[in-house]
Amino acid sequence: MKTVEEHWSIEFHTGIPAYRQIMHHIQAAVASGELQAADQLPTIRALHKKLKVNPNTVAKAYRELEHLGVIAAQQGSGCYIAPGAAPKPSAKTTESHRAQIQQLCSRFAAEARSHGISFQEIINQLNETPTHP
Repeated sequence: MKTVEEHWSIEFHTGIPAYRQIMHHIQAAVASGELQAADQLPTIRALHKKLKVNPNTVAKAYRELEHLGVIAAQQGSGCYIAPGAAPKPSAKTTESHRAQIQQLCSRFAAEARSHGISFQEIINQLNETPTHP
């Protein structure tokens, strides 16, 4: 089993639910190639102890990821990254692209709020920031 979760953590002050943060960690690891099809995820018990969250929180994240087709649960043997879970660079769908943007915006907005940064300040900075293709 890969141990990519060693650098995962939950930030309780951001306003993003812990189960969503777990989902983001797993989805990011799949997208980056750290986790690939058939890689086993940590057990619910192991991950809840490592992240210091309720086991039901980890279970909810795993259920949501299974519903999205990112992971596959196998009764008695654990959860694994589902075949085809990693997006193909040329086959990114509009729906998954929008979902990724929404997730990034939610995390970013929550972090900005926790630092007292207004939405308008963010927009102003984004407009001033040069983009690189």
